[in-house]
Amino acid sequence: MIKSKAWDWSINKSGIWEIPSQDSYYLVQRWKEKNYVRFLDLGCGLGRHSFQFARAGFSTFAFDLSSEAIDYVKRIAIRDSLHIQADLGDMTNLPYEDSFFDCVLAYNVISHTDTTGIAKVVTEIERVLKVDGEMFVSLCSKNAWSYRDAGFPVLDENTVRKIEDGPENNIPHFFADRTLIGQLFSGFEVENLRHIQDMVVNKEEYESWHYFLLGIRNRDQKHRNPGQS
Repeated sequence: MIKSKAWDWSINKSGIWEIPSQDSYYLVQRWKEKNYVRFLDLGCGLGRHSFQFARAGFSTFAFDLSSEAIDYVKRIAIRDSLHIQADLGDMTNLPYEDSFFDCVLAYNVISHTDTTGIAKVVTEIERVLKVDGEMFVSLCSKNAWSYRDAGFPVLDENTVRKIEDGPENNIPHFFADRTLIGQLFSGFEVENLRHIQDMVVNKEEYESWHYFLLGIRNRDQKHRNPGQS
């Protein structure tokens, strides 16, 4: 059974989710140089990347499971005269045509499901992305304390449900390793893959691990579920 649950933005206390990620500045430049136009911010949250890409001239689509987040993106887009289509829905079933987007960004979002769910999400990204289009995604790593040592409830061999104060409470988190990444993204050429340990966030000691993957959809290949050979 696929598990999906939106962030509770009403209890968010961090302003970091309104500031574009470091990687996004590189992606704006890279994708402008490739003459990409149609951009999907998958799991847009409060719209930090949607606003950034819209201001850079991209035809921007913002998508999220949280109605509160989508309403916020719509309000700010109207206020700032930004052309953004903001859509509510589940990332396992995207409401877009095949080969619709030139580029897709999914930053700190597609891990918020279980093993069955993430396989479906990656299939959907591959479906809506044009051949030779690019995606940039981040994934939780099995090196993380949350997976190894926290003792959170286990949903499947790769997924736990976080039990802690904050907007992510009770949200499932899928954790990857190199083998799972290879299986999940078999329909993409890997342009770059980084495995990074984050140590300090908002001046507080914090330990976490993530993968960051830049991939090119340049071949049609049947998608495989994690664990299949």
